[in-house]
Amino acid sequence: MTKEELLERYESLGDEEDFLAARPLYEQALAEREDARLRRDYGYLLQCHGRRELRRAVDEYERAIALDPTDDTLHYQLILGRASLLEPERAVDLYEERLATSPGSVRERRFLAAAYLYDGAYEKAREVIAGGLKLAPGDAALVERRGDLKAATGDPEGALADWRRALELVGHESISALYSTAFLLEREGRREEAASTWEAIIAWNESRGYDLQAVWPREMLERLRS
Repeated sequence: MTKEELLERYESLGDEEDFLAARPLYEQALAEREDARLRRDYGYLLQCHGRRELRRAVDEYERAIALDPTDDTLHYQLILGRASLLEPERAVDLYEERLATSPGSVRERRFLAAAYLYDGAYEKAREVIAGGLKLAPGDAALVERRGDLKAATGDPEGALADWRRALELVGHESISALYSTAFLLEREGRREEAASTWEAIIAWNESRGYDLQAVWPREMLERLRS
């Protein structure tokens, strides 16, 4: 079969053998000549493959949650996975239902707030975060989500303040808010502050022996300084 036929089959049937057969044919053709349509079709082949792999990842997250529903990271990975598949509403539906059955749960509010943010439902996110912080004013995860909300709705200073507060609340045992800070500072054109933040991220990882985790932040710092 031609590479075009293999692409059509893979798009329709999702047989991994068709993907494995099509990929080297496209790569060989592109090595021989540059062509916009070839680039487009090869990109679409990779996109189809990526989407199918993402769906498999989501299936694995759901199975893992069934085995260990207490692992918060799994829930956040599921929410992100659904958003990556352009299905954020499915995560919203799930965590709205979970909160409805446990209305006093701060944990469920954390999950639902994240799902709302990925769905772009900012007013709903604001409500669920505010409700959670009434129940637990010092909840670091909800303070961090409030920072995410402010960053998404045009309040960078408010976002930075919330992320600083979240870092104080967790005692820097988790620095996810520091990554958000670095990206926001760069978007705001505050490159020196962004560079200092990446340096802090690198130092945090290296102080704990996380050498691999420090590689990407170091690359981000070098890119910023170049």
